[in-house]
Amino acid sequence: MRIFQHPYVLLSLAVLFWAGNSVVGRAFATDLPPIGMVFWRWVIALVILTPICLKAFKNDLHILRQHIPYLAVQGFLSITMFNMLLYWGLHYTNVVNTSLVQAAIPVVTLFFSVVILRKGLNPLGVVGIALSLVGVSWVVLRGDVATFSTLDFNPGDLIILGAVFVWAVYTVLLAKIPAGLSRFGFTYALVIAGIIFLIPLYGWEMSTGAEIVLNRNTVLAFGYIGIFPSVLSLLCWNRGVELVGANVAGTFLNLMPVFGAILAMLLLGEHLQTYHYYGIVMIFSGIYLVTKKNA
Repeated sequence: MRIFQHPYVLLSLAVLFWAGNSVVGRAFATDLPPIGMVFWRWVIALVILTPICLKAFKNDLHILRQHIPYLAVQGFLSITMFNMLLYWGLHYTNVVNTSLVQAAIPVVTLFFSVVILRKGLNPLGVVGIALSLVGVSWVVLRGDVATFSTLDFNPGDLIILGAVFVWAVYTVLLAKIPAGLSRFGFTYALVIAGIIFLIPLYGWEMSTGAEIVLNRNTVLAFGYIGIFPSVLSLLCWNRGVELVGANVAGTFLNLMPVFGAILAMLLLGEHLQTYHYYGIVMIFSGIYLVTKKNA
């Protein structure tokens, strides 16, 4: 498919779908326990991915068997731990705080890229990341720096911060994907590994009395998170990182609050404010600087 040759489109789509995932996770925090939400999300994704990825998975088995530890780690980080922490954190924190914490992902990704891969950005790329962070902060602070003093960080924010670190490590480690492994085979293996880790965790959660409330809205919620932020985002993100690297890809996560504002405008009837436009300009300018020097 031609779209898989356009990394910036792929990365933008992945972040758009993830922005919707955070909205759903927050909206159904009281109806869907975090581990159960993650478990069934990826079971649905596995069913959808099977006709797409099974052939590639079988063809790649000789490679997959040689790299089980790597696949287990990546599956645990991306499928199990990141999503579990995200939904868990959304039970306790609000959208503004979550956006502010997630704005640290590009910087954390750059940090782990330097530590793990011994690879950094050029000075212009660093300026681009800084400019994008300023843009994100401007959006979540609603154009008023004084808003920062009123933010009340809680345990949920720390949980989201943990998710940020997990995703940054996963993104950096994508550079070590085994040679010859297809993206469909790799994605399918990650989902299987993640579900295996989730089984005992989900069993423990059910033993505590947690229940999933099924109704029309929660079924639709599972349908969305099982397709868009799971199957499509993972395929788009992995391919985008493969094409441009972790540092450049990480910058696109600054689009999260921008897409959140757009979704609110389209779905909830809200309107973009002046501070949104300033923030969007800074975010896109920062992404341009990073992608221009690293294209």
